[in-house]
Amino acid sequence: MRTRRLGSVLARHAARVRSRRTLLTSLARAVAVTLVAAVLSLPLAAAWGVGHARVSDYLGPNRVDLAADYSGEIEIDLGPLGRAYLTSPYAPVGVRATVGGVGESGSTLGSLFSQETLSAYTALYTDPEEAVRGLVERLERDALQRTAVAEAVLLVGFAVWRLRSGLLAPWVVRRVTRRRTLAVYVTVVAVLVGGVLVPTRPDGPRIPVNLPLPDRTPTISVDSALLADLLGRTVSGIRILSARQQAAVGEWEDTATRSLAAQLDELPRPRSGETMAYGFSDLHCNQATTELMSRLVAVTNPSVVLDSGDDTVNGTAAERGCIRRELGIAGGRPFVVATGNHDSDVTEAQLRAAGAEVLDGAAVRVGGLEVLGDDDPERQVPFSVERTLDRPEDEAQLGQRMLQVARPRPVDAILVHQPTAAAPLMEAPDPPARLVLWGHMHAQVGPTVVTHADGSWTVGMQQGTSGGVKQPTLASFSTPFSPPLVRADSYFYFRDAATGLVTGVQPVHLQPDGRVVIDRRTDTGDLAALPDETRRRLSGASPSPTPDESRR
Repeated sequence: MRTRRLGSVLARHAARVRSRRTLLTSLARAVAVTLVAAVLSLPLAAAWGVGHARVSDYLGPNRVDLAADYSGEIEIDLGPLGRAYLTSPYAPVGVRATVGGVGESGSTLGSLFSQETLSAYTALYTDPEEAVRGLVERLERDALQRTAVAEAVLLVGFAVWRLRSGLLAPWVVRRVTRRRTLAVYVTVVAVLVGGVLVPTRPDGPRIPVNLPLPDRTPTISVDSALLADLLGRTVSGIRILSARQQAAVGEWEDTATRSLAAQLDELPRPRSGETMAYGFSDLHCNQATTELMSRLVAVTNPSVVLDSGDDTVNGTAAERGCIRRELGIAGGRPFVVATGNHDSDVTEAQLRAAGAEVLDGAAVRVGGLEVLGDDDPERQVPFSVERTLDRPEDEAQLGQRMLQVARPRPVDAILVHQPTAAAPLMEAPDPPARLVLWGHMHAQVGPTVVTHADGSWTVGMQQGTSGGVKQPTLASFSTPFSPPLVRADSYFYFRDAATGLVTGVQPVHLQPDGRVVIDRRTDTGDLAALPDETRRRLSGASPSPTPDESRR
């Protein structure tokens, strides 16, 4: 059998191009043929990509492996308990979900239906569409990536087919005709479409179970009487628990809203010549405080929202609704975040999709501020108190890296999550940032002021938990759909517009009983005492007004 090198064939074709007009004609023909080939191969590539999409994540507190197929239904495999089936809203595309155990400990029957699991599943019950949509988005991304790979392979195959006369022996070329190739293509597409649109009916028993789910899915089917009984009793318990939580949240929100409305005249406001930023940390998906924070931002109108991480509880795709609610706090204002140990790469992707500026080690210009930060190198194992390192860097090394990045060109703010990362910044002589924010400990510390040699200063703040969340343990961690368990803190930072120095901090606290407590403003620096040379250097204009001059 006679074959030729692909390179020599391409070289021979290139030698035939004798003029610019010939070259342009050849290029136009090649582009047109490639587009036709891409369109023809897309159905095959898409069918393969969708049918082979795979992701691993969490559904509620349980590890779940998701695999797309063309069954037209959602199959939830609970191992020895049996399987549950729902009609897929994306039919004929279906999904098989294989459920494992809680966290990394493996699957046990006790973990599937424990009290902790029951509590965690209330979030899924209360907001099922957002939870499922988060998982579906991950499947969609994987399907698109696999489709792109399959499309590339098919286009390479088409290119080889186009050059077959120069690559293969004549007797082979005579058999691989256009007509035969077209017949094979049509047959494959017909079989593929038929298999997708007419899936094989599953074997085995199907027992209908009526469940009053919030997404109006009244009935699911299971293949075992044991699972039917367990689901009935479990969903009933979740429904009762969810109703109690929602009632408590509603009562707390009403009380807090009345308390906030009674203090509108005392809300933080910048003085003349100042701008104002809003900061928080460790929200952990708390729906109640998120709602009150949104109202607080709406009536105070800060220029930017600064978030030092731990936005979610476990960093799973099912927490998509939590992220979308959190971005509502900013109300369209710039939102910048350095994610924490309870967040994940999935969380970061959801934050970016929702419109947040997610810090990744480089300074960004947002809301009139130059902000630097990076995600936490530690990662929390979902539904566990264990942590792992996301990269070969510890907290102190993260802080040192931020220090080195900012030293040549100081920034307005540095955001990190843990105090160990903030320590190298706050302990350095003349920290290269006017504001350093962190959280993690669920307790407010500061503000701390570090005076520079030139008379300017840096303000550091360990922000408390804005979600009113106890220190994270598996037993005491509050759920997203509960009132705050401890005081929920957020902060207003006042910045002199001329020099960029932070001139004051004013905390606002949401108490577990619904009271809103607005602290007095703490002034963090005296512009009147700032040396003229430093003031001129920082402002590049006329001196900033003194605090007495700028008071209302």
